[in-house]
Amino acid sequence: MKLSFRKHAGWVSAFLLVIILGSCSNEVDPVVKKDADGDAAALPAGLTVSVFGGGPIYKNRTVTIPELKASGFTEVVVWNIAVSTAGDLNFNGEFPVASNGTYTGANMYPNFASDLQSLKTGTTSVNRVTLSIGSSNVGDFQHIRDLINAQGTGSTSILYRNFQALKTATGADAIDLDDENCYDLSTMVQFCVMLGNLGYNVALCPYTNSTFWTSVASQVNNQRPGTVDQVHLQCYAGGGGNSPCSWNFGGIPVHGSRWSGSTASVQSQFTTWRNTCNTTGGWMWLYDEWVGNGMAAQYATAIRNGLSGTTPTTGVKFFQNSNYGGTATSFIPKGNYTLSQLQAYGFVNDWASSVQIPSGWSVILYQHDNFTGTSWTFSANNANFANTTGLNDQVSSVRIQ
Repeated sequence: MKLSFRKHAGWVSAFLLVIILGSCSNEVDPVVKKDADGDAAALPAGLTVSVFGGGPIYKNRTVTIPELKASGFTEVVVWNIAVSTAGDLNFNGEFPVASNGTYTGANMYPNFASDLQSLKTGTTSVNRVTLSIGSSNVGDFQHIRDLINAQGTGSTSILYRNFQALKTATGADAIDLDDENCYDLSTMVQFCVMLGNLGYNVALCPYTNSTFWTSVASQVNNQRPGTVDQVHLQCYAGGGGNSPCSWNFGGIPVHGSRWSGSTASVQSQFTTWRNTCNTTGGWMWLYDEWVGNGMAAQYATAIRNGLSGTTPTTGVKFFQNSNYGGTATSFIPKGNYTLSQLQAYGFVNDWASSVQIPSGWSVILYQHDNFTGTSWTFSANNANFANTTGLNDQVSSVRIQ
């Protein structure tokens, strides 16, 4: 269940766990790309690693666009589009993107459309950009229902014209649908078929009401085969008991999800789902909470390792004793790591006495947590921290580059 904090443009600092159920009313109750180092991304063909993100994607673009391209995520889902009673499209209630059949996003964020296109160009892990509609406490699908009942979904309808303008401007590949309070089957099917005719694929994003969602998928794909091509299953908050192994969409891949947590727990969850039902995709909620701190790459790696059944075979490894003796961490990939993030790899505060570093990598070690205190930089193995003044048993945070 995803609550919409639209007036805050997707910056989610606190979440309310509220389940809103009810009837449909107007009440709102295998191309392997290259990674950042130019090496082939370690993701087997057919697997999808997705991340949902909101306002930071367009409000902090100089940080978020490069980070997402280098993250290892294959799909970026930009959350969320509001649909007004008039059919206007607006991100998070503060960023108009389409009105009267015209793309208007450049008025507020002139780089938004080109940024979405750039996510898939150059050196990048991203091969799909998806735009998401809806959440638990909004009325978008009531508005869509009413507009379709009044105008249909033909080329002259406002929904057709506005989503066509959005497609032309951004080049988005798909639309993610998160209806949590309307559930009008007839108009949802019509809407999905319309999106397919415009060149979008459709991803469904349920957390409850499985009969509704499986009916949407089957009816849409009976009319327009292949339109609904994946399911983003919510497995947290109101959907905390969900598993991709127990939702059957007749061959359409169902991708489970996690809401933050340690990278070790994320990898463990996706390993379990892979072993239980051979799930081929997964996603993280919510990028807004860990922009710029290295966690995007770490979560993508955790999902990828869980889905592919592998663990990293390269990375930085710390040792409790000098000369690479004593207890060791697991391999730590590139990224920025606070103490709590290091602990997911078996690191202990003020503990390390030697380190192994892959060729071409560099490591900045910090005396205190959160990249503070004295720092030391190394670009090769160091067998004895005691030979460096003040370093032995002093490391609490790390940047790996």
